[in-house]
Amino acid sequence: MTRQRSSGRNRNDAVGMGRWAAGRLRRLTSCLGVAVAVAAWLGICPALEARPATITLLHVNDTHSRLDAWGPKDRHLEGTVGGMAKAASVIAAVRASEPNVLLLHAGDVFHGDLFFNQYFGVPELQLMKELGFDAMAVGNHEFDFGPDVLAGSLAAAYGAGTLPLLSANLDLSGYPALATWIRPNMIKKVGGVSIGIFGMTVPDDVMNSPAPVVILGAGHPELLMEIAAQQVAELRTNGAEVVICLSHLGVLYDRALAATVPGIDIIVGGHDHYVFERPEVVTNPEGKPTLILQAGSHYEYVGRLRFTLDAGAVKVSSYKLLPVDERVRPLPQVQGVVDELKRGIVDTYGDVYELRLATAVCDLETATEPNRPERDSAMGDLITDALRAKTGTDIAITANGLISEGIFKGPIVGIDLFRPVSYGYDQATGLGLKIATFRITGAELIKSLETGLAYLGINEDFFLQVSGMSFAYDPRAAAGARVLLQSVRVHGQPLDPYRTYSVTVNEAIAALLPMMGVEVSELENLSDLEYDVLKDRVVSLHRVDVRPEGRIVDVSVRRHRER
Repeated sequence: MTRQRSSGRNRNDAVGMGRWAAGRLRRLTSCLGVAVAVAAWLGICPALEARPATITLLHVNDTHSRLDAWGPKDRHLEGTVGGMAKAASVIAAVRASEPNVLLLHAGDVFHGDLFFNQYFGVPELQLMKELGFDAMAVGNHEFDFGPDVLAGSLAAAYGAGTLPLLSANLDLSGYPALATWIRPNMIKKVGGVSIGIFGMTVPDDVMNSPAPVVILGAGHPELLMEIAAQQVAELRTNGAEVVICLSHLGVLYDRALAATVPGIDIIVGGHDHYVFERPEVVTNPEGKPTLILQAGSHYEYVGRLRFTLDAGAVKVSSYKLLPVDERVRPLPQVQGVVDELKRGIVDTYGDVYELRLATAVCDLETATEPNRPERDSAMGDLITDALRAKTGTDIAITANGLISEGIFKGPIVGIDLFRPVSYGYDQATGLGLKIATFRITGAELIKSLETGLAYLGINEDFFLQVSGMSFAYDPRAAAGARVLLQSVRVHGQPLDPYRTYSVTVNEAIAALLPMMGVEVSELENLSDLEYDVLKDRVVSLHRVDVRPEGRIVDVSVRRHRER
């Protein structure tokens, strides 16, 4: 296959990547000038109310550089859901009718789309400021490529004048330059009400690379509670009448914060990509409610919470997820910026938007049906089959956490195949992870499966998807003893714990397994990109009809159904 490459992409260091993005954005000055005009048009209307102010909190999370619409395509091969230009229309409509708007982002702007690989988050950060975002939490993916890239992108986007980025559990002493843009908290006056906001970043994501920044709380959740309590006390002392935690911790941590730390009125959450159709209410230690919000991902919704402050208490008037779907027209000025950025992507990567490669007969999901025992996903089966088809190994493995998303029914173009395998950054090509092969004994293979299953109910990112093998497990068993050994098959034959099997993975899995105590041998890093491997497989299938086939079975669900 041929693909256009940019001669300037092979950067020797992470700072260069951020500087390169800044240079690219300077060539878009005229387009971004239009976006500045949009920001003025979106300005908050003067407050007209003669009674206690109703405050409208708008929120998004986990947008992952999804500037363009996605989802099912229209007849022009354009996506119909989400994207920044459509979300800007929703935000504009709210601002036009409601005077006291607070607009927050719960983190993860980086990674997930070729907009990031081409521009390193700079356009999204700039447009967020111009569209009137008041603050953003620092997400774990902001550190995927280290603090140099984050600092380079922020410098290119903002210089010294920043959209406030918030995180109270970052120790920046090892990289003080980031303190130009990141602080623990802020107080914003909206409708005459002083609203205190503090940020939090999930501390235990093994995929990111924050060093020398330290994300406090890894392995010590009680420290997160202490930090949050300190933030609440500081904000209240400084006059905050309402306290919001802008959290990129995930809902399990959010629930613990809500139940443990008094004084938090609202948690605007992210990290899980969950869609909360209504706020989750947790009673805090003082017997008062704390609301937890989360609005999916990729600008598919804008959450809208209306509340008033009555005798010192937050009183919710209404909550709604505002859909950013086919009924929403993109804001033309922002869409113009997005279209110009897409032309830059095509210049580098070829026609990833309009060249049809294949057709998906059905939606290819990353999730599985909770009421069915099969736990292999359509995307897990497709990607692992592609890896094994490339190398001819006995087995192929990936992890749920390394499959970013699925593919919708209908025409498949290049961007549809990049987004599911968008992790990593290969400096030579500007794409994602390469693949690798190794050998592993049957006993160590079982250990790798058990490692993924140990996090069930907490984090399913480590749950392994497979090709060339099958197994069953019981989540009710103790961690480390969940695989039903008699069920494990490789090409239909019982697993031999003493035999050595060949395996294909992406390079992230190859690096993670030894870190988790799984021994492998004859590790070979290949030059093939996971994106190209998946693309070759999809093109060869032409009509892609992949459905979960029971490679992985949760016996607790099967037994429940049989009773």
